[in-house]
Parts: sequence; structure tokens; C-alpha cells
Amino acid sequence: MKPRAARILAAALRAWTTPTPDPDKAAARLVIRQPDDWDHTATINLTHGHTDRLIGLIRRDVADRLPRRCSPEQTAQAIDRHLAHRIAAGHRTVSHSDLVDIARCTGQTTHWLAHHLVTLLDSGLLRETWWRPGTYRITTPPPWAIRPGITARSSR
Repeated sequence: MKPRAARILAAALRAWTTPTPDPDKAAARLVIRQPDDWDHTATINLTHGHTDRLIGLIRRDVADRLPRRCSPEQTAQAIDRHLAHRIAAGHRTVSHSDLVDIARCTGQTTHWLAHHLVTLLDSGLLRETWWRPGTYRITTPPPWAIRPGITARSSR
């Protein structure tokens, strides 16, 4: 990285995080240093929203470059783990782009993901949100409502 590139990156990130309403609610702090003597260039506070968006950008970039070949079962397990992590973190929704990133990263097609989404929707684990297109609500049905082999599409 050229010395000037560090200052440009710092300015771009500062402009990106400027509309932060409350700097005390920082989830992460990013310190940028200049090469050669590694002098401090900038310190930027990131909120939870900025952190999620930045991680999403990095995931998409990495997912495009490092596709792995996994079986459909392994990809389904990766999606289940992602949903469990979202619930554990206190999030109740998952975006379609997150699921596409997981499918891409594991080498599955969007056709496979669409079929798996139908399975998750039929099982009651996900629900489409009408107020935010491209977002699914993670639901945990009560134990009495889980009946293997019976889905919302079955006739009996």
C-alpha cells in the first residue's frame, strides 16, 4: 500500500461513517497506519450497522474468489449454523444476500438455494417479511408444531 493510499482509505472510511448519530455506541474501532514508519493516520469508530455492512462486503469479496465444493447437506448445515449464530447474537432476521453468500462460498447454485429456502419456509424455520423484501424472519416453532414429513405444501 502506498503511503498516500492509507490517507485516502482513512478519508473514505471517515466519510462512510460520518452519519453516525452517537459515537459512543461504537462496536469496533479501526486504526489505520501508514507504511514505512507505521505512523498513525486515523482512528475510525464503527457502529454495529457499519461493522455488519463491512463484514458483508468482505464476505462477498472472499466468497467470489474462494469457492469450495461442499455437498448440499454440508451447505444446509452451514446455513443452519448461520441461523443459529444470528439467533444467539439476538438477531431475528436474515437477509437473502447472506444466504446467497453462504451458498456461493460452499459452491452451491442459486437454484439449490431457492429449493432449500422453500424447505426452510415450509418447515416454519423462516418466514418471509412483507415489510422488508429480501429479508426472512427466523422463527422457532413450538415443539408440538414440528411434525416430520408434514409441510405447508402437503395435502393431508
